[in-house]
Amino acid sequence: MKNIVIIGGSKGIGRAILTEQLKSNRIYNISRSATDVVHDNLIHFNLDVLKDQLPDIENVDVLIYCPGSITLKPISGLSV
Repeated sequence: MKNIVIIGGSKGIGRAILTEQLKSNRIYNISRSATDVVHDNLIHFNLDVLKDQLPDIENVDVLIYCPGSITLKPISGLSV
């Protein structure tokens, strides 16, 4: 089981990835709106990645970046 962080996993492409990966991985969803998906492998953080401090998540194996912002910024613009 991998630890996957999805930024923007509540809607669209991010949600599709989230639902597919929940079967065999622990998913940390970080988004402004909560997803309607409920599963034991899902942990949701309600925040804005462009404004708020990111949560401490240990042992991240995969990062998936799917923000739903009109002003998309490169992942290198995120602070640790």
